[in-house]
Amino acid sequence: MRTASISLALAAAWAWAAGAAQPPVGFQEAVWGMSQAEVRGAVDPSQWRTVPAENDFPEELGIKVFGSNETIAGYPAEVRYYFVEDRFCQATVDFDFSHLASYDFNYNVFRSVDEYYRVIRDETLTFVHDIFDLLRKKYGKKEPVFEGLDPREVFLRTDERVRRDRWNFRYHPSEYYKNIIASSYARWDFPKTRVLFSVNISAADKRFDYRLSLASLDLQEYINTRKDRLRSQDL
Repeated sequence: MRTASISLALAAAWAWAAGAAQPPVGFQEAVWGMSQAEVRGAVDPSQWRTVPAENDFPEELGIKVFGSNETIAGYPAEVRYYFVEDRFCQATVDFDFSHLASYDFNYNVFRSVDEYYRVIRDETLTFVHDIFDLLRKKYGKKEPVFEGLDPREVFLRTDERVRRDRWNFRYHPSEYYKNIIASSYARWDFPKTRVLFSVNISAADKRFDYRLSLASLDLQEYINTRKDRLRSQDL
């Protein structure tokens, strides 16, 4: 009897642990395939405004996109919800780091540029680790595949360049500024969902793009099939 009780307790603990890290089937409380009204009711956004779809969605697909400014993982962000034929198919979260683009520094002074880089580096790495921790807690310990650098090492090449050219940058700090560039991309594939996380930084171009995206694999396949049909009509 005691052994059976222990087994049941272990089974319950295992079920709880598994339940704490279920693979995603949507975004937040919204499940893939929900209608616009159902998603809006499930996530209860602070706003719900129509925003234009990206250029990679042909107009003929009729993709509808709605946006809301929210706080995700403690960071301000614009969340976009995508619908094909009134079925929820994708969500993107663009985190707002615009303050880095307007940071007060002097690109003609080495110490000022170096301080700017350290601020960008520290804020970005803290953010990346926060997002990875959140994804691990929500979806388990599955490791992503990477295009280029692991986002947790996004500044590896920039750090190497700064170390290598540090003395030259002291006399040409504006060149140091132009070399504050970093890019990385991670992908998790789950049975129903693809999760993408990307960081793209170019200080000289005032570009600080941090994006988390989740998409329904089934509906993405449907969209891509329709895209291929539209392209074939032009041949």
